[in-house]
Amino acid sequence: MASRVLAIRKLTPPFDLDQLATEYGELEYIPIPLVVDGITIGIGSANKPGILINNSAPATRQKFTLAHEIGHIVIPWHTGTIVSHLNPVEVDAAYMQMEIEANRFAAELLMPSSWLIDEFQRATSVEQYFRSVLTQAGASREATLNKILRPLPQPVICIQVDSFSRVLNARRSQTAPYPPQRDTLVSSETFQTDCRFERFEIDGQLYMSWVFIGRDIQEVDKRPWREVYAQILSDTGTQQYLQNMNGILAAAYGKNKALDEPEICGAIIRAFTTYETFDSVRKHELFEQFVIKRVKELKRRV
Repeated sequence: MASRVLAIRKLTPPFDLDQLATEYGELEYIPIPLVVDGITIGIGSANKPGILINNSAPATRQKFTLAHEIGHIVIPWHTGTIVSHLNPVEVDAAYMQMEIEANRFAAELLMPSSWLIDEFQRATSVEQYFRSVLTQAGASREATLNKILRPLPQPVICIQVDSFSRVLNARRSQTAPYPPQRDTLVSSETFQTDCRFERFEIDGQLYMSWVFIGRDIQEVDKRPWREVYAQILSDTGTQQYLQNMNGILAAAYGKNKALDEPEICGAIIRAFTTYETFDSVRKHELFEQFVIKRVKELKRRV
């Protein structure tokens, strides 16, 4: 729905959110007591709803709240008067669902997925990408970190850390490995695989990021993949794990099949690095030949 709003009005960040809001309601910034971020009055009535934004909140929070309130108006099943909390607690399930939906709408309105993909491709680093989105979208660092990796086809992880390099907040794209849990110590060596590491600071907050790169493998062994696989299993004595390893490869391929061959190969190799049982297989001199042969064979099936 957020994408439709932007498409109909031909908007891409940065755009005038206040002007957009006036298309949907009567906008007013006022001090609101308690912990209320915004209120939308009269959704679904004959008149334009009233949109009240708490002007005592930080500017970035006001902007996200306004996008959130537009969401309440646009989403058809949100009706009546809604008192909004961006971080709702101790509320009934129906209200919680509406707030979650409005938050997702706001994130997509301020940071459209297709625009994020283009911005990432234009950037030369994760830091530049992060800063560019912050500047143009005007959302908070937290909201930006929560959204910017989600739509990316590339495998990327970004982690906010404390001064001791312990994890505070971790986010990843869908094709990236799972990041370490909160309070885990991280460093450039956390991921033992092909990746581009960055360490940077934004507004006093420390971040680390990893962009996982593909493995460009040249196919030199002319045998079918099954013969290569059989030799690897025989040399490493892991025949009993054949089905397990087939499952790991199939899952990694299925998750990344929209990517090109080097990126798929890199993803499969990364998948195997998480299983110590198969270290001997992964380190075998023919393992990469097996991977590229298997990827080519799976792609031919499409």
